[in-house]
Amino acid sequence: MAELKVAHCAMCGKVFQVNLRNLCNECAEIHDRRFEAVDRYLMKNRHATTEQTAEATGVPIKQVREWIRQKKISLAAHPNLTDVCDLCGGPSRTGHLCAKCSYRLKSDIDKMLAEEQAERARKREHSYKLKGLADD
Repeated sequence: MAELKVAHCAMCGKVFQVNLRNLCNECAEIHDRRFEAVDRYLMKNRHATTEQTAEATGVPIKQVREWIRQKKISLAAHPNLTDVCDLCGGPSRTGHLCAKCSYRLKSDIDKMLAEEQAERARKREHSYKLKGLADD
């Protein structure tokens, strides 16, 4: 006998038979209608911002940003749409971090790597000096 797998809907919490979307049938329909509304709005309003899109369609801004992050909405085709930077909360068009935070993080990593390399060089130099003293 086949086992029935159930889960709680990610949107409403109702118990449903497991599917790939993690949504019950009712919420999946709502989700699809919302996406279609956003898609239609953006086709007519290519230069709309994320906030304008959410307000005009009635779709929660968090959902619009999730679709942007999932690449279901193309930022290339919509120059004013943005996601939110995970670090500073500012606008981001390049993934999880805005350009400023991405640059700062890369600089911090580069600085740490340089410090580690300098420390290794100091230790290596110190161990050579100790070995040289032992040979005398």
